[in-house]
Amino acid sequence: MIDGPTGDAVEPMRRFLQDLFSESGQASFSRVGTFCALACACFWVSRIVWKTGALPGLEGLTFFIASLYGLGKVGETVAKMLGPKQ
Repeated sequence: MIDGPTGDAVEPMRRFLQDLFSESGQASFSRVGTFCALACACFWVSRIVWKTGALPGLEGLTFFIASLYGLGKVGETVAKMLGPKQ
């Protein structure tokens, strides 16, 4: 009989996911937002392909997803350049 995951097995995965969606321990909108947009885009494109049998142009979608991450990084960079909040 196979038991469910133990606390020892779950902890490394939880830490990995926390590191994946954060920047130095801080929650990162650019990473979470990009993940959500990518998940929705995969569903949307899969549905279009399923219904029409044709792959749509992905240039605009790719630009949109990349811009989410890029804008988040630009914001973080500007915040670091301006110094700590007072």
